Amino acid sequence: MRLFQRARATALISRGGLPLFAAFLVWGAGSGAQTLGRPLLAFEFSGSVFLVTLLISSLALSRIVAGPVTGFLVDRVGRRPLAATGSGIRAACSVGDVFAQNYVQFFALEFIGAIGLTMFNTTSIVMIADLSERENRGRAVALRTTALRVGQVAGPLLAAGVAYMFGLRYVFLINAVAKLIVMFIIIRMMSETRPEPEVTGRARERPSASIGGIRAILPIMLTRGFAVLAITTFGIHLMTQGVFQSLFPIQSKEQAGLSAGDVGTLVSIASVVTLLFAFPNGMIVDRFGRKPSLVPGLLLLAGTAVLLAMSRDYTGALMVAFAYGLGQSMTLGASQTFAMDLAPEAQRGTFLGAWSISQNLGSFVGPLAAGAIVDGWGFAPAFLVTAAWLGGSAVIMGLFGPETRVRNRAGPGSPGP
Repeated sequence: MRLFQRARATALISRGGLPLFAAFLVWGAGSGAQTLGRPLLAFEFSGSVFLVTLLISSLALSRIVAGPVTGFLVDRVGRRPLAATGSGIRAACSVGDVFAQNYVQFFALEFIGAIGLTMFNTTSIVMIADLSERENRGRAVALRTTALRVGQVAGPLLAAGVAYMFGLRYVFLINAVAKLIVMFIIIRMMSETRPEPEVTGRARERPSASIGGIRAILPIMLTRGFAVLAITTFGIHLMTQGVFQSLFPIQSKEQAGLSAGDVGTLVSIASVVTLLFAFPNGMIVDRFGRKPSLVPGLLLLAGTAVLLAMSRDYTGALMVAFAYGLGQSMTLGASQTFAMDLAPEAQRGTFLGAWSISQNLGSFVGPLAAGAIVDGWGFAPAFLVTAAWLGGSAVIMGLFGPETRVRNRAGPGSPGP
């Protein structure tokens, strides 16, 4: 039994995990550059904080549609085709960003590019679930986060240098090249991870390819666990997309007087903190459970939002970057692990695609609402509203969220979804 469990623990390597994590590393570098360039170029085109947040939230609207569709197709046609296609779409749109002449063109390119991003992200999460078990899933997700963050540490710094030497537009070429490399890795170096469908008679069943397959997961989606996870996930992405990625760069420039290089450095610092704590937190998630990471992490993100409301200089922004990075390492990995635990194997893509709606709703509503609040009342009220949601999410998860960690790996008493 121990040998069998050790074989399970090495599945990420033996079944093609190394190329996947290499793809995450390269993807993270490109995304880090894009994260810095997107709000700054949108603000340069429009001159309006609200229009910047409108762009960010609209990308989430694109993902709300693309996520469930991708999940359904991932179960039907496989993981590799969707991941490679998504990488190519994002690369093409990033090249187009370099030549955009106005806000509308930039908006359209980013909207289409978000579809490609969603195709890769949804598929990659399903692949991690394919390659892991509940006993090592927290560490598997942590490895994904670590690989992404290593890239995201370098991405904003590289983008800041490119912006200084060649101009802001050329930052987007970094992302285009990164996505093309990812597409090559997927096509040439990775194997398909979709479980083989069960054979019934002479026909092979593909449950997720039918209405019956979708109906099979509806009872799980209507459970208390899924509802609590959806509320929690919404809050995490409200903070990530609505506050840190959308408002933090602009607030740092407008109120704290920081340069694009300073903002890039702070974003990289946040990624370094997330990187340093990602794997230790994955070990905590596997050893002690998902909730012991999620609840304190949500409270820490709530405190970060409050700190943002009071930040007026580089020191305050630096404290925000540290707190945000730690809170993100505690919440993103644990919530993804929780979702993978809940997902039934036969409909894993469909289920995780449906769960992505809560992620993308947070990313859609968050920037739009935060931008409207900033334009009407200033930055501080937007940050305080975010803090209130995160604090409430922590309470809900603590009181009503089930624990999905396997307590007895060999026995029947292990909790199900």
